[in-house]
Amino acid sequence: MMKTAGFWISRHPSPDAVIMSPDAIDQFNTGLRNDKKLTKDIFTIIQDLKTESLLDDLEKTLSDITAKDYYTAAGVRDDVDFMDDVKRNMNLSGVVIGVAPRYGLVVHYASQRFLPTREGLYEEKNDDDFDQLQNSALDVGTPVAVVHISADGLWYYTMTAISDGWVEARYIALGDVNQVREFAQDKDYAVVIRPKADIFLNESMTDYYDYVRMGMRLPLTSVDAGRVTVNVPVMDADGTLAIKEAYMNAEDVSPGFLPFTARNIYKQALMMLNQPYGWGDMYGEQDCSRFLQMVFATVGIVLPRDSIDQAQVSNTAVDFDEKSADDVKVSAIAKSPAANTLLAMKGHIMLYLGMVNGKPYAIHDTTGYKKEVDQKEVSYAIDRVIISDLSLGQESQKGSLLRRLTRTVTIE
Repeated sequence: MMKTAGFWISRHPSPDAVIMSPDAIDQFNTGLRNDKKLTKDIFTIIQDLKTESLLDDLEKTLSDITAKDYYTAAGVRDDVDFMDDVKRNMNLSGVVIGVAPRYGLVVHYASQRFLPTREGLYEEKNDDDFDQLQNSALDVGTPVAVVHISADGLWYYTMTAISDGWVEARYIALGDVNQVREFAQDKDYAVVIRPKADIFLNESMTDYYDYVRMGMRLPLTSVDAGRVTVNVPVMDADGTLAIKEAYMNAEDVSPGFLPFTARNIYKQALMMLNQPYGWGDMYGEQDCSRFLQMVFATVGIVLPRDSIDQAQVSNTAVDFDEKSADDVKVSAIAKSPAANTLLAMKGHIMLYLGMVNGKPYAIHDTTGYKKEVDQKEVSYAIDRVIISDLSLGQESQKGSLLRRLTRTVTIE
């Protein structure tokens, strides 16, 4: 029964109470952007580029990755030739600070990389599902600021509201800044409320274009029985940005954001149950932090991309250290509002669902857990969105989720 939204809705004291109004959400998002610097407005990014060295950021990323001695896909560790080729393609000598970026829209689902290469780097040999160069992924319609270009011209270094990185140029159509801003800030929009929603280019919805993930918004032009008409970005024959009408199933979207209530958060989170895990959005999926970002995006909240930043989004938080007893943590969680409290730890983050028989339960996207068997630690793969109590992993060297918990963060 825990695998349905209704189970948790029935246990919540006020599932339909509005947690934050649209105005309050706007203020919350503004605070994350302007005060906490956890997200950004790409249309004013030039102000940041004048005070923060893009070159320093690029060089630090390269240095940090080089120091890790990762394996290439061919199984070569600390491949100097690979890193030299990537460094040349980064075109570091061509970085210009203080020049206005170019703007564009993502025209097809695209990986966002730490370095301008499709090749991966891995902590272990044959660890294909955890490419350490995969930063995130961008859905169709994502506005980007392009602030640098690779030496071969095939990669753009892009900034979005929640992440930065290299994206293949073929997935981004560049246009006038006003055209991109109008698309991104259109007052009539459809918000995706399914894990994935298909986009078609004809009214009979047979000419498939791409898909977009939960929380993504597209300009909405009309609503018909069973179908909505939206605008999507496409690349014109000359490579520039054009806007085209497209069609989606009405049940896949909401005309505007959903009200921020526990009911809606439960419904959206539970809709993602059993969706496959994707490290850094690999394979078109999502990891633990992207899962939360997608769910809260349906109500208009713009969470940062990574778990370390999501743990900083609210001043309403309770911190724990290595000396905090489990019962102290459980007591703190039990006092936190379900459906809008995040449970954070190093490298992972979850959504608190509620208490059952004195145990806190959470929904989260996880790769798995470890357990000691015959004096050896064995890994058990999960690789999907699950509901669990916080005892998961208790027979491992790291300890349970509860033992590893460092902070509760309430979004309100």
